[in-house]
Amino acid sequence: MKNRRIFNKRIISIIASTAMVVSLLGGCQKSGTKSSDAKTDDTKSTSSEDAFNFKSVKDVTFPLKQKLELTVFVYATATGGGTYQDNYVTDWLEEKTNIHLNYVYDLDGDDAKTKLNLVMTDAASLPDIFLATNWTKSEVQSYGQQGLIIPLNDYLKDAPNWNANNEKSPSRKADLTMTDGNIYTYGDENESFHNMFQNRMWIYMPWVEKLNEGKVPQTTDELYDYMKKIKTQDPNGNGAADEIPMTGYIGGWATDPTVWMINSFVQCNNPLSNTNPTVAAGFVANNGKIEYNVMKDQYKDALKYMNKLYKEGLLDNQTFTQDNTQFDSALNNTDHLVGLYADGGVNADGDNFWAKKPGDWQNWACLEPVAGPDGVRLAARSIATYFGSSIGSISANCKYPVIAAALFDFMASEEASNVQAYGPEGFGWDWTTEGTSLGDGVPKYETHTIPDDFDWVGNGFPRNYAHKAYTADAMVRSSNIDYRSALKIENPDLDVEYVFQKAAEKYEKYSPDINTLIPNFAFEGDDSRAISEYTLTIGGYVNQATVQFITGNMDIDKEWGNYISKLKDMGVDDYIARYQKYYDEYMKTTGK
Repeated sequence: MKNRRIFNKRIISIIASTAMVVSLLGGCQKSGTKSSDAKTDDTKSTSSEDAFNFKSVKDVTFPLKQKLELTVFVYATATGGGTYQDNYVTDWLEEKTNIHLNYVYDLDGDDAKTKLNLVMTDAASLPDIFLATNWTKSEVQSYGQQGLIIPLNDYLKDAPNWNANNEKSPSRKADLTMTDGNIYTYGDENESFHNMFQNRMWIYMPWVEKLNEGKVPQTTDELYDYMKKIKTQDPNGNGAADEIPMTGYIGGWATDPTVWMINSFVQCNNPLSNTNPTVAAGFVANNGKIEYNVMKDQYKDALKYMNKLYKEGLLDNQTFTQDNTQFDSALNNTDHLVGLYADGGVNADGDNFWAKKPGDWQNWACLEPVAGPDGVRLAARSIATYFGSSIGSISANCKYPVIAAALFDFMASEEASNVQAYGPEGFGWDWTTEGTSLGDGVPKYETHTIPDDFDWVGNGFPRNYAHKAYTADAMVRSSNIDYRSALKIENPDLDVEYVFQKAAEKYEKYSPDINTLIPNFAFEGDDSRAISEYTLTIGGYVNQATVQFITGNMDIDKEWGNYISKLKDMGVDDYIARYQKYYDEYMKTTGK
């Protein structure tokens, strides 16, 4: 591989603009103004001979003929702050584009939130671009309508990677379009197929062979019968009735078993436990009508089924009270105690699994959803979102927004995506067409582990780097399902991603109609405040009542009517109506 030489020479080419200069250059939009009313791009240039005078993104050629500096704000979670200026990726981008990214705001945690709030109250302090902010959609739209960040619609209309990603992911553009019709962020393209089906159930196959002649349960009745065998037939052979037919816990990655079982009765994406946020938990769209499925009789039937399991000791009575330490201890007991467990990942013999080593984890299989009494057999599905941590916005102070938009689009190329994620080509990753891909086809690229003691200088780089990659929540990338599926897998039998891919493929067969899933709306003003409050109060009560119904602390038959009445008193009709309002607007905006 050719050694990559990084330009060390830095020149400053932009002087901080005042708000008055910005307005003269046409950088700001009036509050609420749509992109169609914006001035043309060439009004941003100071002269026809300006080296940075490009009329559209497609006209921008990298590297630029002259060095350009762009000031940047980045708020990347869990980095410890200060990881972007001293980063291989930053220098690589400068080499490729001749743009020096000056991370004047490189922060994390509360410091980032505090500083960002201060920055947004002083128009003169705005950086040229925001790489990641963790703004909500409502915040983004508010800042756009205040003229602090600019609409990107016209800049992106001929951006090649933007258009290619939108074609591969048809819901992408709609997810990034705010209710005022404007696009204020470039967005994240990180479609994780297996995370769309993360509410998984794992079953211990040696016991299936021993107790059930190798036949995995296909229905809720068969699941009940199989768990009764685990409870009563001492499959671990230690002479003690210590087996736990099914377990889970609250607080992990899809580690509560409720959603997996509820979807045998009614479509529901309301997990009690999931470290990944769930959009519109409990809601579905049924022929254009928003419904809250946690109020349906089928949900009640699911609760009665789980209450039966709980009362008979088939569903672990510690499920709603234990923590991850107790959960892991039960899963990894030397006597082997557990027959089934809920988890987005693998915790049974997890040390070997995550280390990609053979072990007892290979005796576990991902159990497909089972059919309920009415034939319902669904897998909970998460909707793909592209907003991420609010990736890629351009401030009103940016003198050259065309170039900034072109930079975002360059970063979304496959090559730049790999560099951002894995570091230098040849050391962190390579192109390849040999072997097996994640999607069982011909691979396109492979990744490598760069050791902590990697000799940067000895391998032809101009200096050592403390950081070789950008964090996942601050990448502008092109990582759709097809591209992720093209990753080379060295050993499918032991690969973590491959195991999850196969599990998701099993569950995809039982996917609900994607049109029933609720998009991630950009709620505004009073609606935003109301939805946030309802999500906490109503959503919190639903989860509390769900646990109480399952454990028997609330009698389902006697208290169901009171449960519905309390939801009404808490404003559930208004909750649903507000979702309906934004759903209707979304469908109208997207032309569906």
